[in-house]
Amino acid sequence: MNKDQAVKAAVNGAAAAVFVGCVTLAVTSYALYYDVGGRLAIWNDPWNFLSAIIVFACAFGMHRKSRFAAVFILVFFILSRIITSIVTGWNAGLLFSLILLYFFAKAVQGTFVYHRIEKAENPDYKPPSRWYAFLGVPLGMVLLAAFVFGTLTMTSLLPSTAVLAGDKVPEKDIQKLLSEGIIDSSEKVEYFYSAGLFSIMEDGNLLTDRRVISYFRNDLDEIEIYELFFSDVRDFELIQEGSYFSDSIYQINSYEEDAWLVIFLSTEAGGDTRFINALRRKVSHAHSQLEEGIF
Repeated sequence: MNKDQAVKAAVNGAAAAVFVGCVTLAVTSYALYYDVGGRLAIWNDPWNFLSAIIVFACAFGMHRKSRFAAVFILVFFILSRIITSIVTGWNAGLLFSLILLYFFAKAVQGTFVYHRIEKAENPDYKPPSRWYAFLGVPLGMVLLAAFVFGTLTMTSLLPSTAVLAGDKVPEKDIQKLLSEGIIDSSEKVEYFYSAGLFSIMEDGNLLTDRRVISYFRNDLDEIEIYELFFSDVRDFELIQEGSYFSDSIYQINSYEEDAWLVIFLSTEAGGDTRFINALRRKVSHAHSQLEEGIF
């Protein structure tokens, strides 16, 4: 590979990265807007916007013949394809992925060849500055780790960062809730959210067909469970409005002054709103049935 071929390989890799970034933005926007499920559910997560930003940054780096950007996008693309295949169980577009992988691999070769030739031919050649090695590389590793972690939350390997509808809760998590006595076999989970980092047993908030539940693991490593049946709920109030970086916090009050529970709900894709709206409907229905029974 000569210098011109090396430059062309880097530019082609940058173009391939721009294409991947645009597709990621388009599919993610569609999935979020229509709140899609099924095999496209993995795209129904704002974390994918971080993925697009990373890809565009790598495209810019490859255009400037950055060896780190070329290696990073190659590793990033391989990891993203593996994770996507595991999550969806779907290998559609494999041939097209291999074509993109070819361009990224050639970009790695091209950037290294370019710098080797430039160093030999250009007496004014300057290697990357020290700040790039001490700041750019660690930052890139952090972004890669954030992407992998965020993607794993969309699998059953780590707790989801979103409020899940009952039919989206992994079966192993349902079995764990049953075995710990948090729910019983006659209940149907309608919404579930855990703010746990590595396990749903760190804490959780549930809405079933009979009650609202909050639980957490205390300092003695014991599970504390708090519940209110719908007929016992007097009202609920928003204690803290959530954001992309924090959960919404609601207090559910009962008719007894010293009985209430606090639940934490992710705002991702409007999950906190769906949970509370469903709770509101169930409480209203339970109160209506009580009134009909009285009169």
